[in-house]
Amino acid sequence: MSFKNAFKNLIAHFGIVWAVLLYMIICAAIIVGLSLPFILPIANAFGEAGVFRAVGDAVTSLFNDGGWNGLWDGLYGAYQLIVGVFENNDRVASLTMMFFIFIAVLAFRFVFGLYEIPLATVLDGRMSCNAEYGFGGKFVSTLGVSIRFSLAKMPIMIAFDAVSFAAIYGMTKAIGMNVALPFIIILILFVTRALRSSLTACWAPCVVNGMGVIKGFARSSEICFKRFGSVYSTYIISWLLIFACGLFITLFTLGVGLIVALPFAMSLLGHIGITVFYNKTGKRYYIDGAVFTPPVENAV
Repeated sequence: MSFKNAFKNLIAHFGIVWAVLLYMIICAAIIVGLSLPFILPIANAFGEAGVFRAVGDAVTSLFNDGGWNGLWDGLYGAYQLIVGVFENNDRVASLTMMFFIFIAVLAFRFVFGLYEIPLATVLDGRMSCNAEYGFGGKFVSTLGVSIRFSLAKMPIMIAFDAVSFAAIYGMTKAIGMNVALPFIIILILFVTRALRSSLTACWAPCVVNGMGVIKGFARSSEICFKRFGSVYSTYIISWLLIFACGLFITLFTLGVGLIVALPFAMSLLGHIGITVFYNKTGKRYYIDGAVFTPPVENAV
C-alpha cells in the first residue's frame, strides 16, 4: 500500500523530479570541484598503467566471443592493474585514501543529504493539506535543520556502508573470484540498503513534524521495529524495482536515461518514506487530491 500510494503521488506531482535533478546537478558540480585535486593524478596513473584500456577491452569482449566470462576475466585483469598502481605508487595510494575519506564518504554524504528535509517538507504539505510548496524556497528556509539532519545521518550511513563492505569482503575471501560473486554482492547490498532505508524511513518526516533530529530518529526506529515486516518488505520491493529499472535504462539508453532515473529514484524514496510515516501513524493524507484514511490497526 505504501509503495502504491507513494508512486501515485509521485506521478501526480512529477515536477518534484526536475527540482531534485537540478539539486543533483548543483551537488555534482560541487563534488567534482572538490574532487579534481585528487582525481586527476589518480586518473593519470591509471591511464599510464593501462587500466582504462583493460576495462574497455573487457566490455568489448562481452559483445564479442568472450561473453560474460570474458567480461569477468577482463575486469579482474583491470583490478590487478589497479592493485599494482597502489603497490608501486605511494602518492596515488595516499591521494586515493584521502579522496575516499574526505570526498566520497564525508563530503558526498553531507552534501547529498541536504535535500531530504526540504523534500519531506514539500511532500508533507501536499499530503497533509494539499498545499503546494516550492522545493527551492523550502531548501533555503530549512537549511539549518537540514545541516543538523545530514550531520546526524552521516555516521549511520557510514556504519551501514562499513557493514556492507565487511560482508562483501568476507564473501569474496570465502568463495573467491567466481561467477556467483556479483550476485552475492547484489544480494548483500539489497539486504543492507533495505534495512537502512527501513530504519530511517520516517526520520525526515518526523523532523518535519517537529520532533527534532535525535527524537525523530528514535521515533523512526520505533515505527520500523513495530511494523518491521511491512516496512522492510516495502523497501525490499522498492530497491528491487529501482535496481531492475536502473539496469534496464542503463543498458537500453547507454546510461543517458539515468539523468532522469536517478532523481526519479530519489524522489520515489522520499515519497515512500513519508507515505510509510503517514500509514504507520494512522494519519489521513491526500493522494492526488483525494483523501486516504489508513486502517486504524496499522497505527503505531
